[in-house]
Amino acid sequence: MSKQREEKRGFIRIPFNTEVEVQSEGRSIRSREGINLSMSGIRLSTADATPAPGSPCQVLITLRASEQRVLIEAKGSVIRSAPGSLAAEFKELDLDSYNHLRQLILNNADEPQRAEKEFTTHWGIRPLR
Repeated sequence: MSKQREEKRGFIRIPFNTEVEVQSEGRSIRSREGINLSMSGIRLSTADATPAPGSPCQVLITLRASEQRVLIEAKGSVIRSAPGSLAAEFKELDLDSYNHLRQLILNNADEPQRAEKEFTTHWGIRPLR
């Protein structure tokens, strides 16, 4: 991916495999792999039918470390959907979910220093436009 494209996105994206559920239009879309995650959204691979772009959604990301389970919850909207793929933009995260997501990205970024710089130059989950 080009540096210009990454800068337009505003936040580093990390590939990550974990349990994800997207609830929208009265159904649940689940995935465990093919996940691309940032502070502002998520893209996942899915075999399920996907909701239309613009649909509100709830994203639940489950992290497991031995017996401990952490749940990251975000409210958002579907920004892209196609057969096999769904992308959602985060609109709201509670403080615990924000902190867990931030730490997840720092721990898994190829360039953690760059990720840390993004966190200090952006407030919240919206990149500067």
